Formats: sequence, structure tokens, C-alpha cells
Amino acid sequence: MKIVNEITVEIIKKAEDGESIYSLASKTGFAYSAVYKWVCELEKYGVINLIRKGNKNVIKINKNLIYNKFKELDNAISVIEKDNAFWEFIKSLKLKIRFVRGTAAVIWTRGSFITGDFYDRIYFLEVEDKDSDDLKKILEKRGISYSEDIISNKRPFVIIIKKQAFEIERKNGLPVMPLRELVKWSKELRLDNILEQLDELYNLKLNIKYAEVSTNA
Repeated sequence: MKIVNEITVEIIKKAEDGESIYSLASKTGFAYSAVYKWVCELEKYGVINLIRKGNKNVIKINKNLIYNKFKELDNAISVIEKDNAFWEFIKSLKLKIRFVRGTAAVIWTRGSFITGDFYDRIYFLEVEDKDSDDLKKILEKRGISYSEDIISNKRPFVIIIKKQAFEIERKNGLPVMPLRELVKWSKELRLDNILEQLDELYNLKLNIKYAEVSTNA
């Protein structure tokens, strides 16, 4: 019998010490019989113990290796779900915002170039100063972590950059800095790898060939 499924993931996610199965069934939204069945299965793996207390069974959680793996799985799923939701709702926000820096590079190169920050689900978002508080409230409501300076280990993570005025273009429905600004930014930082990708896609006649140099220690 497969121990990892929708019911067991919800049980591990929401169960508390001393809780009854009836209470847990109410919290998870699954039938009492289904929750009881899978609690018994988890007990076989030492994740949960059922303790008789009065006229009911209560749960004792054992935070063993299997429990920790369930929590890791739940966290990974949560990150992916939040990330997918972020890229959808950001398209429809009525705020003056735009993606910049490496995030803009990924959008303009259509994913043919992925920065380390983007791969790590860290996104750079400029916002007009007057809209910054509204943006923060929306991100908080959606459970998206953000900061104006310090990067935490929570993902996805948005770096908010406040600015007074800027131009916005739309690429695949996403608000992004204009291509000419991205090219200028890339030139200033000598990001030839990004410039080469942009040149190939948009025929910018930059005549840049990125050569990755490796040395043997």
C-alpha cells in the first residue's frame, strides 16, 4: 500500500498532538473512516501513535525520518504552488510594476537564459513608489515573501525596488522593463551571455559572442 497520498500528506500537515481523529477529519475535509484508516497506516510506520484517552483515541506525533520526509514534500509542493500562482496573478495587477534585472533577462530571452536567482525563485520587481504599500499587502495576502534588501530562505521571494517613474512593456502578459533598458543594463555589467541571447532573438546587431573561459587548477 502506498503511504504517500493526498490524505496522508494532509494528515501530517494538520495533525496536532492530543487531537482526536474526529477533529482531524474535520480539519482535513476527509471522511472519518478515511482519516482513521490512514492514521492506522501511518502508525505502522511509527509516524503517529494512537493513544486511548477516555472514550476516544488521540494522536501522538512522532517526528521521525518519515515524518520529516512528509514535511519536506509538503514544503516543496507549497513552493511550487505559490510560484505558479505568483506568475498568474502578477499579470493582472493594476499597479505600476515591472520585472527588471535578471528576471527581465529570463522573460526577454523566453527562458533560453536562466539566471541563478531566477532558478532559485528570486525575482526582481520594480514598483512605483506610490504603489509599493499596495504591492506588499497583495504579496502578504498571497503568502509570497518579499524584501527591499535582505533575501531570506523562503521561496518564492520577491526583491522590491521602489522607483518614481519608469516605462513598462508587456512580454507574454508580464510587465517588464523595455528591451533597450535591459540591453543597457547588461552592457554596464558586461553580461555578454545575456546580450548574445538577446542578439540572436531580436537581431540587435550587437556582434557579441560569449565565450566561457575555464581554467584548470
